[in-house]
Amino acid sequence: MTTFTHLIFDLDGTLINSKIGLHNSLNYMLEQMNIDLDSVGIIDQLIGPPIQDGLKKALGFDDKQVELGVKLFREYYSQQGLYEGELYPGVLELLEELFQQGKQLYVATSKRDEFAHEVLRSFELDRYLIDVQGAGDGGRHTKAELITTLMDRNQILSSGQVVMIGDTKFDLIGGQANEISTIAVGYGFGNSEELQDLNPTYFVEEVEDLYELLV
Repeated sequence: MTTFTHLIFDLDGTLINSKIGLHNSLNYMLEQMNIDLDSVGIIDQLIGPPIQDGLKKALGFDDKQVELGVKLFREYYSQQGLYEGELYPGVLELLEELFQQGKQLYVATSKRDEFAHEVLRSFELDRYLIDVQGAGDGGRHTKAELITTLMDRNQILSSGQVVMIGDTKFDLIGGQANEISTIAVGYGFGNSEELQDLNPTYFVEEVEDLYELLV
């Protein structure tokens, strides 16, 4: 068991398997823009970084296309997509146990604030959290910047007892930039080999492994 006092969780791919809702939002966007592409190979590139950057990288969108694409993606996501996910098995039990132990729990996510709060509320995870840091109105923010903002607001000092837990390289890089511990989870949307190459403090394959590590 570790002795972390402050635990910052990523949301998509770490607490919630949101891939169905994100995939459906992407399909809606592509259909509305009359783009005939296989979205299956694209969606993973949109999870983790700001969506604007993901659309540029995965689809080669210019600024005007990015603006329209983000609008359409969020149009579907805000009405349906954010509810089309599910908790990873064991996540609720993990947060409950950590909460009962008096751990300080947070979420840092690249989702817009309103989406992040609604998702956490709908899955009844908000009751375990002290604070949530989203991407404001959805502008470009690195995960490192989001973690910094969350830590500053809650007066959390960088130390090995603070940990960022996530499934993508952005979570690990963000945690390392803030000089805190990192835990990479292999069950989410990231590439396990890529995650391990970043030398996280710990790497776990499943939620059960995360439970054993933290509890």
